[in-house]
Order: sequence, then C-alpha cells, then structure tokens
Amino acid sequence: MKTNRFMAAAVLALLVAAAGCNKKGPGKPSDIEYFPCDSMDKVISTDVVSLDKGFSADGAGSLKVTVDQPSTVRLFEVSAPGAENAKYVYKAKVNVKDLLGDASLQMIIHFKNGGEVNTYQTTKGPGAWTPMEVFAIVQKGQKPDKVSLNLLVSGTGTCWVDDVHLEQVPLN
Repeated sequence: MKTNRFMAAAVLALLVAAAGCNKKGPGKPSDIEYFPCDSMDKVISTDVVSLDKGFSADGAGSLKVTVDQPSTVRLFEVSAPGAENAKYVYKAKVNVKDLLGDASLQMIIHFKNGGEVNTYQTTKGPGAWTPMEVFAIVQKGQKPDKVSLNLLVSGTGTCWVDDVHLEQVPLN
C-alpha cells in the first residue's frame, strides 16, 4: 500500500515537473541591427555628431556628440524591424566625461497608425564608458514600422556613443 502511494506521488511529481517545462518564457535575443560607431554610416544628425577615432570603448572609434544647448540628437533609425509581441532593446556604451548636464538614450517605436512608444534611460554621471540600454514592449497586434535611437542632452558639452545594438526578444 505504501509503495502504491509512493509511486502515485512520484508520478504526480513528474507530471507537474513536465508541465512546468512546457511553459515558454521569452525567446533568445537576436540582433536586428549593429552600429559599431567606427564610421558615420547611418548617423542621422551629422550636424552635431562627428567620428572620433582617438576615443572609443572598443578601440575602433566612437561618435562624438557636441552641443552648445540642450538638444535631441537623432542617432539611428531602423525601418520595419519586424515582430509584434516582442521586447525591443537598444544597447550602447556612453561616456559623458566632458558634459555639463545629463545625457539619456531615448528609444521611440513608431507604428503605421501614427502611435508610438517612447522610453529612455539617463546616464549616472561622468567617468568611464557606461553600458546603457533602453527597452520597450510591443504587444500582439502591433507592428512597428521603425525604431529610433536618440541622445537627449540636458546641458552643454561633449559626450561619446559607441557599440550600439538593436535587439529583439520574442515574448511568448
């Protein structure tokens, strides 16, 4: 009798564990686009952005952003990035050693119907290269037609951006 109860309990535990294994979590991130920032290719605001080959997170160059007033600097835009029901993440390395004020990464996801999602992350102060990321969730039924990355600068001076990735993480 005890053996039957033990076997029944063991079978029940295996069924519960198997059911838990079938639940899907978020998928693996995939790079939609990579901007190494070692050239001015695809940079939108070329009036305040220049290439700095002498200062970089990876040694290959970075984007130097110099502003004399608070500014929104348009960096990159990816058209028709793809999936609905996904998390979109812009990742970058930012250095604000010569900036008076704050700098923030801003991601804007535009939809064909005119709607948008707008999120941002602010740097934590001057110093070394700081990895930053900004993300937003796109729900089922929403299909973005473009995803933009801006640098919001609240003061004046210079900051640098390097190693920019746009990733997509499917949500199940």
